Amino acid sequence: MEESTSMESFLIELVDTLEAILSAMTDHEKPVSYWKNITEQLDTLGWDKSAHLSEDLSRVQIELYDASKRKHDLTVSFPPGYPAVPLIVEPLEVPECDAGQRSLSQQVAAEALLLKNNPRLEAVIQQAEKQLEFFNEFWDVMQDIGENTWVIDPENPTRADRMRRCALGNHCSIQITIDPLSPRSIPDMRLFGPIASIEPMRTKLHQNAGRWDESKLPRKNLEVLLELPDGFPSPVSVTKDEMNIECGICYSFRFEGQIPDQLCSHSKCQQPFHRVCLYEVAK
Repeated sequence: MEESTSMESFLIELVDTLEAILSAMTDHEKPVSYWKNITEQLDTLGWDKSAHLSEDLSRVQIELYDASKRKHDLTVSFPPGYPAVPLIVEPLEVPECDAGQRSLSQQVAAEALLLKNNPRLEAVIQQAEKQLEFFNEFWDVMQDIGENTWVIDPENPTRADRMRRCALGNHCSIQITIDPLSPRSIPDMRLFGPIASIEPMRTKLHQNAGRWDESKLPRKNLEVLLELPDGFPSPVSVTKDEMNIECGICYSFRFEGQIPDQLCSHSKCQQPFHRVCLYEVAK
């Protein structure tokens, strides 16, 4: 007050000082019950289950494993005011289901909402494990595709991605979109490539559709429908040069997030190009 030149400057200084004090109390001076509840939760969970724990114990990353031993990270935060304030749970990477086919996934989501106000870490983990069980077969299917085909899109798929575009050779590829609720049923499919090459494939898919066997993985079924005796091309069976999947202008596969989607119309060439690269050359 002695240093202030006016009452207005004094009040401004006072407000700033009080805001700083309140902020420090909010961030650091949490009640003993806050720390007690967190340590009790972590004791129940087992401290060894925490893959990462923040220095102030307010954020924990827990490693969960599905039935096929794939690792999933569950991140939970203890907000100020816990346990009166609910836990903050970052959602797991799970696929989105089509509209009109969400009854089962909605049931899982509804159970998650019921637990939203549950302050128990154990209950949150149990709900996350239900989600892992629910989508386990979907991830089995996607893992099989990833390990036994040459996936050209997406480049780094997440656990939520339902689509894979797989190389077939001769500048052809097939885009497969798997239904998370029925992962072994016939997926949505789209063929890409020169018309002369993909038309016979499209005919095979149509004529052999009755041979689809839901007891087999979709990748195996597609090899039957497309009549691929040696299976899909994969990094194990062919080299990148043999696939010839890079753009003939920029000599890269992915440019500005896009993959080559234009082919030379000459039957002896059929070099792939990015649409944007062709546009730049034409200018």
